[in-house]
Amino acid sequence: MTTCLLPMATFGQGFPQLIQYPSVELQKVGEGTFRWMLLKVYEGALYLEASALAEDPLADVAKCLELRYSVGISADDFRKSGNAILRKNVDETTWQSLQERLGRLNAVYRDVGRDDQYRLLYLPGEGTTLMLNEERLVTIEGADFAKAYFSIWLGENPVKGSFRNALMGS
Repeated sequence: MTTCLLPMATFGQGFPQLIQYPSVELQKVGEGTFRWMLLKVYEGALYLEASALAEDPLADVAKCLELRYSVGISADDFRKSGNAILRKNVDETTWQSLQERLGRLNAVYRDVGRDDQYRLLYLPGEGTTLMLNEERLVTIEGADFAKAYFSIWLGENPVKGSFRNALMGS
């Protein structure tokens, strides 16, 4: 698995414009803060390879979603909320085809606290890698998996429309 040259930061510090991997450079598209009621839950940034900036972010292109937390969230909450939002973004056939791979991803989620950072990275040909604070937890194969899982934040029915818009730079 390729390593990223992106330093860890604390909540509220913002995100760099570029992140570099040995095989690709990713450029920040946008960033925003996800709020639940008045509480700032996490902030995030979306990165795409420069040649794909005008494309659909769910296309089969290198992409990275950085999420930095300001509050504690349990691994079980990640699984439940992720599955519920994913279910709204895919049809029944796709949902069924994702079950085994989704189970592998859900099995590695961990509880997070303030300043913890999840990274979801998709590299074509390598798959979707979930990292927590620079520790690689799992890599899941398939462009179809990446398209579906990133739809939680970037799909037609995302976790929150205003957060998706901020990630998309609009």
